[in-house]
Amino acid sequence: MKKFLFTLFFILFSFTAIQAQELLKVYYLRHAEGGHNVVDEWKDKPKDQWPAYVGNPDIFTPKGNKQVELLTEKLKGMHFDFIAVSPIWRSRNTVLPYLKAANLKGEIWPELAETSYIHAETFADLSKLPPPSKELFAGNADIKLPESEAPYFTFREDGKRLINTYWDNRPLQNANNIAMSEKVIAMVKARYSKSGKSLLLVGHSYAGATLLRLLTGQKDLDFVIENTALWMAEEQPDGTFVLKMLNNKPFESPKN
Repeated sequence: MKKFLFTLFFILFSFTAIQAQELLKVYYLRHAEGGHNVVDEWKDKPKDQWPAYVGNPDIFTPKGNKQVELLTEKLKGMHFDFIAVSPIWRSRNTVLPYLKAANLKGEIWPELAETSYIHAETFADLSKLPPPSKELFAGNADIKLPESEAPYFTFREDGKRLINTYWDNRPLQNANNIAMSEKVIAMVKARYSKSGKSLLLVGHSYAGATLLRLLTGQKDLDFVIENTALWMAEEQPDGTFVLKMLNNKPFESPKN
């Protein structure tokens, strides 16, 4: 009897462990505060009084630099099996000090570039959107990294060109934004579904919000991703994803 109970316990324990190992975790990190994030704070002052960083998306504010410093220490205490990064300067340089400290490399994913905000009513019925641009993923310019960054990033063969997400036609722009997030989700699932690994995606506010809503199905969730804050969604046995963390805090879905 004892042998039977031990065997049953071992089988149940092993099954539980296997199930736990299969749960993929997707972390998403928004870049540190850049000069473009603080324009509203300075709009009532003469431009000749603005610091050089104000309005510049390729310069961190003093607060942004401090955020990068604190984030680097925080990430050192975490483990990631794979890191994908937006090709935009502010995203690359938010995670670059961590990559250097941890002797890691991030893979550039053009599909993680920033997009425009998509309103809730658009998410309510995505079937009303037109098809995305046929040339969307062909890109519009080669991605170039400075020599100081090149050792810390790699490229996919099909991911060496910048994607233009800004269009005069807003419905088409929304369709392109959705298509970019859908491609990110498809790549994540194709590579890592049921692997039990932890992934870190580094990007932007609006693009990160679109990705979260599509990945988890919580299309009406109202939130803003804070600078250098993380959200995390965990894969479930049925292949769906549940939001577990938002802006560095545990997340619980509102009860009906």
